[in-house]
Amino acid sequence: MLPSHAASVPEVLPRPDQSPPSAGKVQVYILAGQSNMVGFGYLEGAQPVYPSIYLSADPQIKVGRMPVGPSALLRHGVYQGAGPDAPKGAKVAIYAGAYQDGADYTAMKPVKETTVALGTVEARLPSIEGPHTVVAKAFIDVPMSGMHEIHAGFEDSSHAVVSLDGKEVYRKEPGQQAAVTPLPLEQGKRYPVQITYMKGGSAAFWLKHIDLKGHGDLASMIQDGKYTWFADDGGKWTVRNDVTYWETRISSTGGAGGPLSATSNGRFIGPEVPFGFVMGTFHAEPVLLIESSMGNRALNWDFRPPSSGKTEEEKANEWCGKEYDLMVEGVHKTLKNLDKIVPDYQGQGYEIAGFVWWQGHKDKDVPKEVYEKHLVHLIQDLRKEFKAPHMPAVVATVGFGGMDMEPGHFMTWEAQMAVGDPKQHPAFAGNVASVDTRPFWRSRGESPTGTGFHYNHNAETYVLTGDALGRAMVALKGGKAEKVTLPPRPEPHPDVATVFSDAVTGNFNQAGPHYAPDYYRQMGQALKPIIVDEMIPGFIEAAFAGDSRSNLKGIVTGERPAKMPLDIRSDLDTLMDYYDIAGVSDYQWKRFGPEMRTAEWSYFSFDPPEKQELAKSDRYREVTFPQGMKNWFLPEFDPVKAGWKTGRAPFGQMGGKLDRLRPRCTGPLCGCSEIPATLWEKEVLLMRQTFEVPPVKDGHAYRLILGGAGCDRSGEGFAIYVNGKLLTQANGGFFRHTGIRGAYVHDDILPEFKGGKVTISVISFLRYTFFRDVTFYHGAHPDYRGKPVPPHGHVSLWMEEAKLPAGTLAAVGADN
Repeated sequence: MLPSHAASVPEVLPRPDQSPPSAGKVQVYILAGQSNMVGFGYLEGAQPVYPSIYLSADPQIKVGRMPVGPSALLRHGVYQGAGPDAPKGAKVAIYAGAYQDGADYTAMKPVKETTVALGTVEARLPSIEGPHTVVAKAFIDVPMSGMHEIHAGFEDSSHAVVSLDGKEVYRKEPGQQAAVTPLPLEQGKRYPVQITYMKGGSAAFWLKHIDLKGHGDLASMIQDGKYTWFADDGGKWTVRNDVTYWETRISSTGGAGGPLSATSNGRFIGPEVPFGFVMGTFHAEPVLLIESSMGNRALNWDFRPPSSGKTEEEKANEWCGKEYDLMVEGVHKTLKNLDKIVPDYQGQGYEIAGFVWWQGHKDKDVPKEVYEKHLVHLIQDLRKEFKAPHMPAVVATVGFGGMDMEPGHFMTWEAQMAVGDPKQHPAFAGNVASVDTRPFWRSRGESPTGTGFHYNHNAETYVLTGDALGRAMVALKGGKAEKVTLPPRPEPHPDVATVFSDAVTGNFNQAGPHYAPDYYRQMGQALKPIIVDEMIPGFIEAAFAGDSRSNLKGIVTGERPAKMPLDIRSDLDTLMDYYDIAGVSDYQWKRFGPEMRTAEWSYFSFDPPEKQELAKSDRYREVTFPQGMKNWFLPEFDPVKAGWKTGRAPFGQMGGKLDRLRPRCTGPLCGCSEIPATLWEKEVLLMRQTFEVPPVKDGHAYRLILGGAGCDRSGEGFAIYVNGKLLTQANGGFFRHTGIRGAYVHDDILPEFKGGKVTISVISFLRYTFFRDVTFYHGAHPDYRGKPVPPHGHVSLWMEEAKLPAGTLAAVGADN
């Protein structure tokens, strides 16, 4: 039945006019579901997916993420003419005489005219005998509109002047930095460029798309003219004084809220806001939205309604159905306090006007029939609970992945659509509606994040979902709501669509398409000018900036950090990756000194009197050493006299046996899948050896690597000493990631490696847990899967050195 005071809901909602609602009964809507029902759409501040996009015309490049760094890579066109059939490349004129600044080469007669594959790094600019100047002319286009920088050449040929449409956009004089002037370029338009080279060499030519904008936050959409009812002309969020939002589940006080606005849930927007704006437009009476939603909750378990029943085991578990009970409790409590919650409430009473449900992520893989049964019972039980037998209900489906939804979510979608289908549920005809949210999915490329289970934090998904729920509710109540028509989204260039696709931008694909490493290196040669001339200097500059949190400066200067890291992977390793992809191998880590990893070590293993529960992780602790071993790490300590054994590294055990920790090692420098050479018998292992070590060199970095402890869920507490001085200490191992264990050798320890004998000592503890403080084994070793975690450990040690790039040493000199 149409409410007595109801308005038609237009496609474009009006902004709230602040006029008071009528004195009619409060229209109460119950909202429930998982965390997405509370909302995770960004209100503002979305950052671009890529800080920049590089563009190259080299035939070796492949569209996707850059092989290194956070940027993407696109193709751009280079043509000999402006017409659509113009061949690729540039026309070249060679003039006699060295380059002269200000010379009008167009008025001169060239000695030679030819063409060149402009943009191909391996192509060489044509030349003639004697001093000469090369001038290349071409037309370029870009696949995406925006601000671009233009760069020419590589090494010698980077000394050039580039003009576009007669305007100088690039100049690099010998001995000087390049002066680059960004300019806007439009997709689909060809621009004439002229490059006048001061020196010959590579025909490299590339662009950089800068000033990219973030997408998917509400403020940006409003600026684009969409959903303008959520903010006024000054950009301030509008407030509905006729709609009150009251949250009963997350609030620490058992209830909180106020007049509805985009900020009702803090810095995120959810479907409650657009739903409330629609219902506030529809009703003349005051509207109250009572929310009871909680993340990571399943209808099959947490929201289990009473009519669905429970097994005896489920009855004994307090969490089965608890979320349903808390929802009912929260709604009743709110209804008893309307005078304290609804502004200007005059005791006119209320009406349970409807129920809104959006949930499903936690019920992935629950069979359609099971979820559907629970959802039917949920609606029926709430109608009974609140004595509203005809209470309208609207259900939003899961929309993860849009039309490419995973099968486990699709069965939930089918169940949610079924309850709104009068053919499948005739009793719900005209009083239950389903909203398909799949069309509202937005990819990572057009969203603030790649968090798919929160719809990539895209505000438009939440706005469209809530708006559609509201319009569906209006229809169930006999009202009229115009359908929202979404304008067709512009079709991007296919290459642009690729770099912004979920396949390339998703959280689980951070390196872009999984091209083979060798192909990345081959492509790196085509990208060498970009990496060497642009990315590496920019990386070093950022690392040495005053507010930088990078560890690169400390490594180069030798300054010991205040806290030694558990994982010693560093920005120096990242910088090495840049050089490696560019084909420069001068700066890679190499083994240093004598063989340590498989050397003979003196060792002793014991169980300390200071016991620690086996279920407790982080096992490094102060222990009492056996008699005569208090100074076991000092150079003068005599292990033979103390009764130590000798054995070859690696040392280790798995369940008391000489066995590998896992079939395959995933750590970059670990080796725990190798069968150890010597059994690590008891909880604490002491090992030491004196090595003849060559002197360290200036301009190099050094580190000691602790092997056997770099994989996910491996390793435990350890300490390393050099000539009796503590190099590093860690209380525990890895639990959620792989890494590199050990320490850089900083200036406080580096003098110990001036050349000659060096005593290295290690203490390490066995591990008894899998996850932190969890003794149930979930690992890959087939003998222990599903059983208590066996005692296990694996340890070896070696030393590495790396030559420091000249740019890092220059940066230190500039700072000093």
